[in-house]
Amino acid sequence: MHATVIGADGGMGQWLTRHLTSIGYSVAGFDERRGDDPSHLGEADLVIVSVPVGSTVAVIKSALKHMRRDASIMEIASLKTGIHEEMVKASAHGFNALCVHPMFGPSVTSLKDKTVAVIPVSDAESEKKQVEALFPEASIIPVEAGSHDRLMSLILSLPYMVNLALAGAMRDEDLNLLRSLSGTSFALQYTLIQSVSSETTSLVHALLHENKYLKGSVEKLLKNITEIMEATESRDQFTQLHQEIKESMRRDRKYGEYPLIRQAAYDSIQQLFRESN
Repeated sequence: MHATVIGADGGMGQWLTRHLTSIGYSVAGFDERRGDDPSHLGEADLVIVSVPVGSTVAVIKSALKHMRRDASIMEIASLKTGIHEEMVKASAHGFNALCVHPMFGPSVTSLKDKTVAVIPVSDAESEKKQVEALFPEASIIPVEAGSHDRLMSLILSLPYMVNLALAGAMRDEDLNLLRSLSGTSFALQYTLIQSVSSETTSLVHALLHENKYLKGSVEKLLKNITEIMEATESRDQFTQLHQEIKESMRRDRKYGEYPLIRQAAYDSIQQLFRESN
């Protein structure tokens, strides 16, 4: 089987090239900007689009012009508005279209305990099986197109926004001193702040700018911050609010495990800090 990765020089493109090779594909990279012949796309059994979110629709349209109708095309964008619709059109024209979202970055070395979201295009069960074959050991979770970007506003966009804001709040502080003094919660949060702030600007901008649901999530967050600040003026009012928040979190069946998970994560981070010194 032959696969062509459009955007093979990017982080995920490089990861996909290594991964597909490891499961038996012959893999070629393609980038029209460097003069690659688009007719080579016609030789591929699988074409993967791994480009910035804002470029994905245009790249899909261009690639389909050169692909065989019996070939598969898969895109891995972190947001699907506009993109999923384009994949539905591709399927209607006879292409095997796979709309997926790997919930991990290019630094992973194993798919064990990793998740890949599948956004159904035409045949949810068939597409899930195909993605399972492409990402063995990963957990494959179907997510409807209408829900994906809204969920990603909470899973990706809002956490990036919050951690960037926290980074801004620390701009004038002695970061080495803060890290040295950090306890369990701050050590975990600081790790997120540093890792998010070090991401590529194009990725972060896309997550914040192109998710139409982010504004609503941010407004909800700010409303909750205001409510919490106001509630701290009264012990009884804060107790009631805190209990309401606890009750809402108890809907997660793993609710009681998180204090232990937090401690284990903190211990791992501290061990990594010691090793790096």
